Amino acid sequence: MDNIAVNYLAVLVAGVAYSMLGGLWYSPILFAKPWMAAMGLTEADTEQLQKGAPAAYATSFIASLVAAFVLALAIGVTGVTTVQGGLTTGFFIWFGFVATTNAPPYFYEDRPKKVYLIYAGYTLASFLVMSVILTIWR
Repeated sequence: MDNIAVNYLAVLVAGVAYSMLGGLWYSPILFAKPWMAAMGLTEADTEQLQKGAPAAYATSFIASLVAAFVLALAIGVTGVTTVQGGLTTGFFIWFGFVATTNAPPYFYEDRPKKVYLIYAGYTLASFLVMSVILTIWR
């Protein structure tokens, strides 16, 4: 593992892409309204949530950088050099570690399945985008 080169600029760009996709994903253009409906939230509730948004955004961005860094390590370990290989690696990392570990709370706690699908879709799209960035910018 000592021989794995990580392009930190690519990690930063992938992390920014993850965050930007989140802004789009949870915007009115895509899934804000279905997410709010599934969560039982009103416009007033989301306005209240926005008060804590700066801390949430900062935490999310740090998490996106960690995810991008670990994904870059996985791509380096596997020796992936093609976009298809990057997409495959991103998918299996998402499927094996993100989709599976995030699913139980939704089912044990009887949370709305639609919320899980919106969240899982976002993380899948993010991991695929990051994988492409990290693969072609090694």
